[in-house]
Amino acid sequence: MSRPLSFDQVTNNLEQILADPSTPLDVHLLDKLGAEVVAQTDHGLPKKLIALISRVLPVLQEDPSPVATLATKVAQYLSFSELQSIDPRIDFVAGIRAGSPAINTLVLCLVVKASESPNHVAEVARNADLVGSIVELWLSTDDSGVSQAAFDVLWSLLEADHLVSNNANGGPKNESLQNGPMWQRIFADKTIYRLLFSICSLRTVGQDGQISARQKTVAQGRLMEFVVKVGSVNWNVISSSHFADVESTFQSESLLSFAALQMVDTSDLLLHMTLLQFFRQLLEINAPGLHYSPSKAPSSIPTFSSPSLEFLITNSLHRKVINYYLDPSTLDPATANFLAAPVMAYVSAYAALYPNHLLQEHQEQLDRLCSRILEGFKIPSAQWAHGPVPVGDLDILASLPRVMLVESGKRGLNPLLAIPSKPLHTETLMCLGKIFHGPTPSEDAMDIDQAISKGPNPTSPRAEAAASRILYFQYLNSHPGFWSNIVEAAEIIAMQETAIASINLIKRVVTANWTVLSSAEDARTLTSGRFTLPTEAIISQLGPASQGNLPVSGAWALLVPPALTVVLPYLFKQPPSYANFVAGGAGDTESAVWRIATAKYDALVALQSAVQKMESSTGSLDDIKRTLKRRVAEGPMGAPNQIGSRIEALEL
Repeated sequence: MSRPLSFDQVTNNLEQILADPSTPLDVHLLDKLGAEVVAQTDHGLPKKLIALISRVLPVLQEDPSPVATLATKVAQYLSFSELQSIDPRIDFVAGIRAGSPAINTLVLCLVVKASESPNHVAEVARNADLVGSIVELWLSTDDSGVSQAAFDVLWSLLEADHLVSNNANGGPKNESLQNGPMWQRIFADKTIYRLLFSICSLRTVGQDGQISARQKTVAQGRLMEFVVKVGSVNWNVISSSHFADVESTFQSESLLSFAALQMVDTSDLLLHMTLLQFFRQLLEINAPGLHYSPSKAPSSIPTFSSPSLEFLITNSLHRKVINYYLDPSTLDPATANFLAAPVMAYVSAYAALYPNHLLQEHQEQLDRLCSRILEGFKIPSAQWAHGPVPVGDLDILASLPRVMLVESGKRGLNPLLAIPSKPLHTETLMCLGKIFHGPTPSEDAMDIDQAISKGPNPTSPRAEAAASRILYFQYLNSHPGFWSNIVEAAEIIAMQETAIASINLIKRVVTANWTVLSSAEDARTLTSGRFTLPTEAIISQLGPASQGNLPVSGAWALLVPPALTVVLPYLFKQPPSYANFVAGGAGDTESAVWRIATAKYDALVALQSAVQKMESSTGSLDDIKRTLKRRVAEGPMGAPNQIGSRIEALEL
């Protein structure tokens, strides 16, 4: 084991400070020792140094940051047991309560080591003063870095306790959490549980020991983050009452109801935005998506819902946020523009995470939603090109169930068809790509929800895959110049973000997850009556007569007109060389050329992979397969014999 050369000099300096606190700190020596300490350092030295530093910090009369930095570096080679064995014992509580962010961070760095062992987690949990001090520091400190470190320590201890308790008990998650000592300390210790309410409540402003109203608003945001994380692990912990007298003092029934209903003053614009974001994050907890399995949901939770969504619905929060979007006049005009983004993010998340729940709404409500999106799309053509475009409306559209869009088209309310194919914007391209791509392919070809339910659900992965194909043909029928416009945008290197988004859309179509409905009966049994999809005979009317049978896959869609005559030639064409550009800005042009070339190459590889799986009785794909193989072999920048000229162009 090695002994750092500067170790004795540093300890001498620290001992001098102990004897005379006015002695200056030799920062240079501290930095030097920090660089010399390695894993091979004599193991007894870090313990000796930490013990000395723990005695020096309370008397130090200058910035403790250099000392704390050294201690943090040294402590990484010590376990929590070794830290606990230091004599005199380290006063973790005093360090947490110190008014120095550097000391706070150091002590948190030491305490988090306890998460490596269940015995150490239990030891920390038994120290109520320590846990309470960490909770207070996390919620009350003005230093965001220290607050995050305190939160990370709490969550590391809770997570370690959760995993160990689950393994030990082998029982239901709810029971194991209640038996975990760290979870018990926070949620079953009345004093600490009360801290979560009293520190964050505006009702306690001005009381002894309470932080200011401004600090409380910061603490509220921190608590909301905590509630979401805990709820993701166990919903009952945040939604159940632990101490009714504590909760009733703050007009609540649980920690969740306090955070969602009582804690925030919505006249504070920033906090109102944070609260809306909090609602959106709650939606993500146990969201069913396109699948639903009753065995995974409590019997009291309706089909296609979740405990979190039911909480929001029961307390009229869900309807309120949805109405904020459907009728913006319900918002204060002074704040409406600021609240619009989190409101639309909530609506988008709801549509994506609860598609079948959304489709159970009355037709009038669904039509209002489509009409609201259409209203947002009523902007000048120049604005579609240069912005700002209605990003939030596009996100909502891309999140809506595709079967709903197909159904809304029967009444001329399909917002998808209102998106212009020219001019193009990166946001519109991403929206179109998501819709045309279809749902993420499921490993199980049999829809879980269809297999377990008595009848067809409003939508499912297979229904969405069929609807995405239908929507592609409907859009192409309404915008016959779509593919020409896509290729035109892809070739404008000066607008590289739009060009790359155009190429990515091509790739999304190539890799699309589409399904063809074999018969009218198949269409009727795939979705519920209101959202029954059109049969193949009806869909075929959307394509040119010369096309014959419509493509069954996204890759096939590029091998027939109109994509065949514009997209394939573009993909096969050699990428532009640097010689195509005038002198000046070569660095930027090089970056744009390379980024676009690699995006185009990725699309080529995806197309080759898809075409290789296709079979053609007439052999009509042989030429395309050969060309694809040759072009892919050439790499992103084209044939090797052309690369030299590209490099020479850069040297001019």
